[in-house]
Amino acid sequence: MTNDRNQTIEERLGKELGGKCASQASPNTRVGLRLNYHLSALSRAEFPAVLGRGHELMRNKTTEIKSKAALGIGGHLINRIVCLGAAILICASASAQSLFMSDGHSGISRNLGHIYKIHPNGVPSTFASGLNGPLGLAFDSTGDLFVASFGGTILKFTASGAHSTFASGLSDPEGLAFDAAGNLFVTDAGSGNIYRFTPSGLRTTFALGLSNPNGLAFDTAGNLFVADFNSGNVYKFTPGGVRSTFASGLNGPFDLAFDSAGNLFVTAGGQVYKFTPAGARSSFAQLGAPEGLAFDRAGNLFVVDGDTEKIFKFTPAGVRTTFAEGLGLGLDLVAHLAFQRPSLTPVAECADRAAVIDFNGDGHPDYVLQNASTRQTAIWYLNNNVYTGSAYGPTLSIGWGLEAVADSNGDSHPDYALFNPVTDQTGIWYLSGPTYIGSAYGPRVPSGWELVAMADFNSDSKPDYVLYNARTHQTAIWYLNNDVYIGGVFGPTLPDGWALIGVADFDRDGHADYVLFNPLTGHSAIWYLSGATLISGAYVRPGFSHCIGLRPVRRTTDRHGRQCQF
Repeated sequence: MTNDRNQTIEERLGKELGGKCASQASPNTRVGLRLNYHLSALSRAEFPAVLGRGHELMRNKTTEIKSKAALGIGGHLINRIVCLGAAILICASASAQSLFMSDGHSGISRNLGHIYKIHPNGVPSTFASGLNGPLGLAFDSTGDLFVASFGGTILKFTASGAHSTFASGLSDPEGLAFDAAGNLFVTDAGSGNIYRFTPSGLRTTFALGLSNPNGLAFDTAGNLFVADFNSGNVYKFTPGGVRSTFASGLNGPFDLAFDSAGNLFVTAGGQVYKFTPAGARSSFAQLGAPEGLAFDRAGNLFVVDGDTEKIFKFTPAGVRTTFAEGLGLGLDLVAHLAFQRPSLTPVAECADRAAVIDFNGDGHPDYVLQNASTRQTAIWYLNNNVYTGSAYGPTLSIGWGLEAVADSNGDSHPDYALFNPVTDQTGIWYLSGPTYIGSAYGPRVPSGWELVAMADFNSDSKPDYVLYNARTHQTAIWYLNNDVYIGGVFGPTLPDGWALIGVADFDRDGHADYVLFNPLTGHSAIWYLSGATLISGAYVRPGFSHCIGLRPVRRTTDRHGRQCQF
């Protein structure tokens, strides 16, 4: 291609997304995050990237990017997959969060039994009123708000404010928290127990014998931490229910919240304490009567102070500002906080894919981009992170999305894997470089499933389909011989909150692994697989925090023109 032609593509790919999702770093690190050209799905055993959801069996260890040799892949490539996937997720799910607050005990507080919705600008509105002492708050993965009520019930509110009784017959429910599987955990201060409720409402006893348990929170490994008010302790429970004392000697610990680095924040007495994952304690802030606390997506901590009737906002560095004031709640305030979950579903439908694969045979992976409006594709040739040239690829047919890129017919040229979400049909476009040379239909996927990636999972040197079910979060592997289905197995189920943004053999054991990203916390992680079986996991640092300059963008339709709710 001529320089003029390259410049034309550069201009076309350098405005729209550059003003929305592009990094503010140098042009070499901004490559590909531009214009209407969204990065499309990638595949190949080396460097694929897709979307889905995931998190659960992580090792309690952090894998630093600097230990790239142990991962068997260049650190810049891990960074590239994580940053591209993170950029796409953030672009797809960037609605501002509102903060919800309960106002304590009905009949004592001046404002009887309210739940307030405090908008991002700090202006409050009444979400619900006339309740019997609303206390603990928690949002489930679908955006419904659960409220612990002083009358022994757990209420469930839809986004519109309609409510129903989720559970009853408790003594004095206080704190609420959901685990990764969607089970609701409740501290019952009256009985000293912790109960677990399945999504259908089935109750079991998780722990007994506490002394006025209040706030609770899960860490990323699935351990439950509980503030036990009367004993002055913070207890840690493994997923199996084994209890240990994480912290002691506190003056009435009330509420808990984790930041994205795994530090635990606790309100107790007039202090907000910060505990490292190892348990080292420091004083983060001093207030008159701190009660509920919660973190937003950006890592800012919000704390209710009953003495001043204000909600304070603390940056990660500890800088304090007043977020909301003049709420008129009374000094008897017993308040909990919870941020409304940003709408991340359906992630796989509302975000374009990221593609990284070697298109020109120089041993360097290149970007594959897709214009959501014109359906034109393009390839950006790279040398590491440096743009070296470009070419247009074929224009996609209406109704079809580019989901993965892999060499399906074994001719050493990457091919496009396509998916039609209306008919559930898959297809393969065979390419020679960026040039279309032929096509074939692949197998039709079952209703409710979609194609999200391709990689060789059974070591036959032929790329296979990775499928995802947005309702159940289940993944599946379909083994292929070119375009022919030859068998299939279920892969690991991906819990709420995480996205599958990459598939690659990171530990060089000959098996493709999953790359995961959590857009709420900025964490990234690798799930190591043996075939379709999850073996173990490890966090990768840094996570999204090193993808500097990426800014949220609200999108209302996906690449197929379907409406996305944010």
